[in-house]
Amino acid sequence: MKRHSKKIKHKAKTTLNKIKTNIKETLFDTPDTPSISVQQLADFIQHHPDTKVIKKQMLGISYAFYSLETEGNHYYLETNKSKILQLDGHYQNKKMVSYRSYSDYYQLNTPIKMP
Repeated sequence: MKRHSKKIKHKAKTTLNKIKTNIKETLFDTPDTPSISVQQLADFIQHHPDTKVIKKQMLGISYAFYSLETEGNHYYLETNKSKILQLDGHYQNKKMVSYRSYSDYYQLNTPIKMP
């Protein structure tokens, strides 16, 4: 009985992942909605003239914390040298992106729809 339950659970999970992939592909096929990758957005935040940066040394490791508000968008970025650890983006209090280096939801080059 347990084996059958595991099979059903695995099949449901596989189906859900296929649905998520189809939704993403459909969204990104819409040509009039601009998109940007996590890496491109991080570069934009780091080089924007209005970005506020706080640099800290913790346990001998350098970290940089970036904050930017522009045109109704709020961005927060954490880096360790050149590695992106965290990136959050909100537009009018609605989440656009929430990247975590330890999570596999977004990859650095995954296109993200921008408002």
